[in-house]
Amino acid sequence: MAHHDPSTTEAPSLRTLWKYLRFATAGEGSRYLGAGTLLLVAATAETLSVFVLADIINGTLAATTFADVAVLAAVWLGITVASTAADYTGQLTALGVSERVVLRLRDNLFAHTQRLSVAAHRRYGVGDLVTRHSDDLDAVEHLLGSGLLQLAVATMNVVGLAVVAFVMNWQVAVVALAAIPALWWASAWFARRQTSATRHERLANSDIAVAVTTALTGHETAVAYNQQAREHRDLHLRGKAWMAARLAQSRVELGFGSVLGVGEVLVTLAIAITGAWQVRAGNLSVGELLALTGYLALLYPKMQEIADTRLSMAAATVSAERVLAVLAELPGDTDRADAQPLRTGGTVEIRDVTVHRDHGPVLDGVSLTLEPGRIVALTGPSGAGKSTLAALLTRFVRPDSGTITVAGTDIGGVTAQSLREHLTLLPQQVTLKAGTIADNIAYGRPRATTADVIDAAIAADADRFIRALPDGYGTRLTEDGLTLSGGQRRRLAIARAILRDSPVLILDEPTTGLDDASAQRILEPLRRLAAGRTTLLITHDDAVAAIADDVVHLQNGRLSPVARAGHSDPVCGDPVCAGSGTTWR
Repeated sequence: MAHHDPSTTEAPSLRTLWKYLRFATAGEGSRYLGAGTLLLVAATAETLSVFVLADIINGTLAATTFADVAVLAAVWLGITVASTAADYTGQLTALGVSERVVLRLRDNLFAHTQRLSVAAHRRYGVGDLVTRHSDDLDAVEHLLGSGLLQLAVATMNVVGLAVVAFVMNWQVAVVALAAIPALWWASAWFARRQTSATRHERLANSDIAVAVTTALTGHETAVAYNQQAREHRDLHLRGKAWMAARLAQSRVELGFGSVLGVGEVLVTLAIAITGAWQVRAGNLSVGELLALTGYLALLYPKMQEIADTRLSMAAATVSAERVLAVLAELPGDTDRADAQPLRTGGTVEIRDVTVHRDHGPVLDGVSLTLEPGRIVALTGPSGAGKSTLAALLTRFVRPDSGTITVAGTDIGGVTAQSLREHLTLLPQQVTLKAGTIADNIAYGRPRATTADVIDAAIAADADRFIRALPDGYGTRLTEDGLTLSGGQRRRLAIARAILRDSPVLILDEPTTGLDDASAQRILEPLRRLAAGRTTLLITHDDAVAAIADDVVHLQNGRLSPVARAGHSDPVCGDPVCAGSGTTWR
């Protein structure tokens, strides 16, 4: 049941990963150094405490009073306290670095995702993108935040402990360190399998997020068609796939732990025999043997920590690949280097615009002029390209050929932000945010006053039902405002568009999903919204098209005028239909 991963199947290059690491950790160098220093101090103090413990044991064996060893005991206790304090502060500092890193990564990933095209969003899917912003980033945080730091400190600890062990007794140290090559090979072998297992687990996890997202957003349809069992079965199958992938991960992790456990027992046995032999030979005292055993007891957990970190970093690299795959996507709309702000709205001219898709041209040399103060209705069958025309005006899509100008300025040469400041899109699907009704109306103009919000609601015929709600304009909506009716949600969207007050207006199927009574009720608010603006009204509803000054029909990629009873719109072959005020082709 796994869906196809839209990201690249190739792992990012080391250069790409390094570049990403530098970006993610920018400005954290001093904190990294501070955390690393504190953790190294803690490790050094821990090593010294074992050394002092050897003197305490040897001194205690020869002492006649407690005072003889009290000083060493106090020193040992002081070192232990210092080690604990340094470790606590270092770990806390490293945690702060990690959290700032993941915050920066999430901000960067989300900002980039917002710039991607609508097609890219559809290709990934909401559930998959959510997973990459949450679970994958958490794993990357370990790789770029605490993982590398832990690896560096543990490596320095191992080197320090090994040096001390060699100084105390090189024979025992050689026995202890002889297993390092085998441990390194084992960690490399398990890391490769961890990478493969994690890649399958990440895809399965995304599949679950996609299934849950689509099931919840389509809950009403599933209930209406009695398909709840089917949705449950689909999620169950995806859950089984994730379970299998997670068990594969667990087999790698537990297998590695078992190998380490057996290896540690064998090495400990070899150390004990070698150490006892050295004591019998007079090369080690009992205290030195206990101290050396203590060093080696610290050494192997650190070596295991390095191996475990290597395994977790292998898993985190898979998540880094998934995050980098999104960041490698080219933005859907970028401004040209010489782009200038659009200064004003006004007449919109579409000239010889062609848009191709895989199956052929959606728009084939289309021309249309929209004048201020006039509503042009665009009709046509589903899939004819009406919404593509709206996407062209908002620059969500670029034409393959032809030009679009606003007030004589080519929109390809202006900044996207300034273009959209002069244009308001009322899309087919109304999107409401979790928040108050007032916040939703003011979404496109956050600094609007309360009076402005109420005026817009009145103009949209929404004020009455809003005031009837428990908290009026302060009523909080759930995500997408699903507690409201379709007509109420549509009127809130109209109020939002009225408040934005831009000179160019695109109404894309404004009565979608409404019954006849609800559709009729919003026609007057739509007229008020369009008054004085350059308006393109996309609709398949003749009753809605009736409020337009001119009607054109889009089919097979071409435009044609529509003659209506009571209107003088001519049907002609000339690109300019005299008297209509609208240029079409």
